[in-house]
Amino acid sequence: MKKTLFILIFTFLSISSFAQYRKVYSYGDYQKNWALVKTSSGTYGFIDQNKKQIVAPIYSKIEKFGKIHPDFALVKAITNTYGLIDKNGKEILPAIYQNIGKFGELKKDFALVESINNKFGLIDSSGKEVISAIYSLDELKSKL
Repeated sequence: MKKTLFILIFTFLSISSFAQYRKVYSYGDYQKNWALVKTSSGTYGFIDQNKKQIVAPIYSKIEKFGKIHPDFALVKAITNTYGLIDKNGKEILPAIYQNIGKFGELKKDFALVESINNKFGLIDSSGKEVISAIYSLDELKSKL
């Protein structure tokens, strides 16, 4: 009887702890000991193996780490703008850009960013904007 009661309580607690998420993906696919979660509203975030929220589920998409930089993951906000998070779950660059290029494509250790006004700038490998996104692409290239 105690065993059955324990199983019922454990099942209830497990289900209720995941109730806020429509889907919990496999642990380790994005980051060791993290699972991507999807809410009922369709936004994504990360939890750890203790079900602790690491990245709030506020993004409409999260790319895998290393796609544009070894230490960052590209995140897409519900406003269709992009930013970056690091491997600790910290937002490195707010999701304010229309596009973020791959690091090193235009200039070593830098990535091209495009504002929502179709202006361009550069961020460095720490995610800091080093050239404001206020230039046309040709103007920016001439500064390099």
